[in-house]
Amino acid sequence: MSSGRIAIVVVHGMGNQYPMETLRGFTEAIRPPDAVLYSSPNRITDDKEVRRISFSKTPFDYFEYYWAHYMEEPRIMAVLGWSLKLLFWKTPSNSLKKHVWVVRAAISLFVGLILAISVFGYLNYQEHINGLLSATIFGVSLVVIFKIIWSLISATVVGAVQSSIGDVIKYTIPSPENISVREKIRKNGMELLRNLHVAKKDNGNAKYEKIILIGHSLGTIVAYDILTSLFAEYHLDYVNIPATFKQNRLKVIRLRYPRPNHKNNQYQRKQGRLFQEYQSLGNQWRVSHFITLGSPLTHASMILSRGEEDFQRKKDQREFPISPPQLDHADNHFAFDAKFRAKENKPVTIKVLHHAAHFAMTQWTNLYYKNDWIGGPLSSEFGPGIVDIEVIAAHKLLRSIPLATHTRYWDRQYHESLKVLKRILEDLLPTPDR
Repeated sequence: MSSGRIAIVVVHGMGNQYPMETLRGFTEAIRPPDAVLYSSPNRITDDKEVRRISFSKTPFDYFEYYWAHYMEEPRIMAVLGWSLKLLFWKTPSNSLKKHVWVVRAAISLFVGLILAISVFGYLNYQEHINGLLSATIFGVSLVVIFKIIWSLISATVVGAVQSSIGDVIKYTIPSPENISVREKIRKNGMELLRNLHVAKKDNGNAKYEKIILIGHSLGTIVAYDILTSLFAEYHLDYVNIPATFKQNRLKVIRLRYPRPNHKNNQYQRKQGRLFQEYQSLGNQWRVSHFITLGSPLTHASMILSRGEEDFQRKKDQREFPISPPQLDHADNHFAFDAKFRAKENKPVTIKVLHHAAHFAMTQWTNLYYKNDWIGGPLSSEFGPGIVDIEVIAAHKLLRSIPLATHTRYWDRQYHESLKVLKRILEDLLPTPDR
């Protein structure tokens, strides 16, 4: 008998986020009409800064995975160096190719303007700065003025940029000084999902039949990493296998399509049936859906690897799971035979998904605004099993400004993306025939 409860975990993006800030905004936006909101103690982890939110009219329990406090802000020169290397030396990702020249031109124009002002100032005021004393006074004055202006800017625009890009640097670059931060974020996210997997009701049954993982911005990379590491613990975990069970109703091979058909959600229905089949085998994996919003994974070849060839190699070697999963070269499949003991202690052989094949049964949906340069389509990078949904802002001004929509994915004023999100969550509601 289905428990009917579904856990939804929201993973916030980059920047100096406050605990529950993302989750409260998200839940207020998708709140059903006239529903009563309940804010309860977390009870899933020891983190007292976050709470569980639920509504009186839905079976969803909402949790936030808060990770901002693990971050250490890098120096501004590290941020500038990484940004310039990314923009000028690395091959642009498919999503950035059509925009990178604009950014490069803007940076070049800014640098040229600074140089022009410096030359102009020197040529017109050189008589005032001749001599050591005058030059020193002039230089000190410029430094003081520059520091005052810089401190004002740093507290606002530059500070925000440094914090946001700094988070990306700290999490995506596996340098020695970043490893501990990455490990803390990954391990604590895995702990949250593990605890949701094993949460029980008063009668001892599983509390949640499904877990939905939703990530925004850099949070999509964090969530993707968590799933990658966690499924490797679950793909061989089976209990109570019926001795007479046969994987004939939905064999794993039925999901193996070169180009999955997303028309009428045919492919997603097959993934859902496979999810149910593995549940019936006693597999403990509960993450049925992964939803990404404004995901920088669209630039994975730039920020997660050394280039397109390195990125493709890591996908082939199953370091980066894709949808549908990477096939094994030996038998052209993404599952293998494994022997277990059934309930009656009878040997039984079943098909088991390999350690990076969770997207065979975990459905991946990706939303991105057309003018969100940070986000973009993912099916071209991580496989055609992903449902990419492009959203175009109805507001003309918002639609014309690059990046203006990146923080608007559940904004009630510009609600194009919010409508899609609500529809996805409504489709997850249990029905009598499911």
